[in-house]
Amino acid sequence: MVDNRFATALVIGSLLSLLSAVYLCVALGTDNWYEYRSPPAEGNASELHEEFVSDDADEKAYSDTLFRLNGTLGLWRRCIVVHGEAHWYKAPDPKMVTKCVSFSLVNLFTPKYSEPGNHNSGEDLLRTCE
Repeated sequence: MVDNRFATALVIGSLLSLLSAVYLCVALGTDNWYEYRSPPAEGNASELHEEFVSDDADEKAYSDTLFRLNGTLGLWRRCIVVHGEAHWYKAPDPKMVTKCVSFSLVNLFTPKYSEPGNHNSGEDLLRTCE
């Protein structure tokens, strides 16, 4: 026969387990964890966009681009907001489009540093998947 203390512990443990599973699912499914708000982009937005979508962009490069182009950073991808049309003619009210790049497995497991781009600042273990 089960004592009341054990039944109570089982119910509490089950509820805590359920809550942690829901929290984990929500955290993994969140599109963006950080959202940057900055003034309008400068004249070199096309250069920043090219650097952002390249496969060999390091953390410092894409962090700067995220900040300058109102980007968002999530667990699975990073996104920036750019002009929809990159022609020589700029409309008075340009249409803004969100461009996203998914992280590769290699990017997810590369070490992240406390200060992006400074390898001497020490590894940030909270942001490194190991």
